[in-house]
Amino acid sequence: SWEDDLKSLLIRGNLESLNVSTVETVADESNIDDEEMLPPKPEKYSVTLTAVGDIMMHDGQIWAGYDESTKAFDYSEFFQDVKEYISAADISICNIETTFGGRERKFTGYPMFSSPDELADAIKNAGFDVAITSNNHCMDRGEKGVIRTINVLNERGIFTVGTNLSPEERKEVRIIEANDIKIALLAYTYGTNGIPVPEDKPYLVNLIDEKRMLNDIYVARQKADAVVIYLHFGQEYQRTPSAEQKRLANLLLEKGADVVIGSHPHVLQPGEWVSVKEGDEEIKNKYIAYSLGNFISAQRYPYTEEGVILKIILEKDNIKNTVTVAGVEEIGTWVDKFKRDGKMRYIVRLGGKN
Repeated sequence: SWEDDLKSLLIRGNLESLNVSTVETVADESNIDDEEMLPPKPEKYSVTLTAVGDIMMHDGQIWAGYDESTKAFDYSEFFQDVKEYISAADISICNIETTFGGRERKFTGYPMFSSPDELADAIKNAGFDVAITSNNHCMDRGEKGVIRTINVLNERGIFTVGTNLSPEERKEVRIIEANDIKIALLAYTYGTNGIPVPEDKPYLVNLIDEKRMLNDIYVARQKADAVVIYLHFGQEYQRTPSAEQKRLANLLLEKGADVVIGSHPHVLQPGEWVSVKEGDEEIKNKYIAYSLGNFISAQRYPYTEEGVILKIILEKDNIKNTVTVAGVEEIGTWVDKFKRDGKMRYIVRLGGKN
């Protein structure tokens, strides 16, 4: 049934956040011709994705959103200048490099991140649909923190990719559909900062494992029109990708991914187009963004204030039944840190820093 198909498509989240709509069935269809009911599909149509780098929460940021008079947190100011660009896309993705461990477990920044739930509210209100949750800080509050982080985001209608609540969920491919294009989202991290994933619960975090990743891509290709992968990899503060980053990203494209997006270096690294021949099919142009830098943080090392909003156009050819990366655009951002009313403020600004 269509209900079962929809459930299999929407692993977590709600319909509104995933840009998925349903259509009521006609009470009596016996006298209606199917072709008259449905308008012809256009030969080509597209979907727009936006992707950003690391959303971090250092101590200064945590308390920047605290109101002493109300004892409440509010981080909506963080994203006020970029909300228009984030919410305009069909699907918007961010990498959340903190946890939501809960008030009772104390809010902390570096090196063991745990943030107020109100950050999730701000992320949702900014227009983000998807949160990548597999990174080296995802175990900062242990197993309970992984689970609570997923739940906090899902309760707000944010689709999570990279961490899982069960073995069954780990086996499922996260797929979002927009404009009649199905996009599989996969995400992995190189590690968890020495905090071990429980041996009896390896499903909690998607770790970089080539054999498993290639299998995931194979399964995803059977169910989706396009495959987008987030990798938490590379070396921190290095502005050029390593040989290993290049090898792994190109391998994933060769095996069926369409776009690879990197995070973890905390600085921008260049992107590149890659031409790949898939079997006997025509050569496809695919794209790698090795690192999108920081979207927001309190880091002040050189270049860590800079990031990009990566806009990706995926186009479907309805005649050939293929999807290609039709174009990419980078919109520069930087983190404005300043003092107002006696406390530090952090706002993501558009453009380059003056």
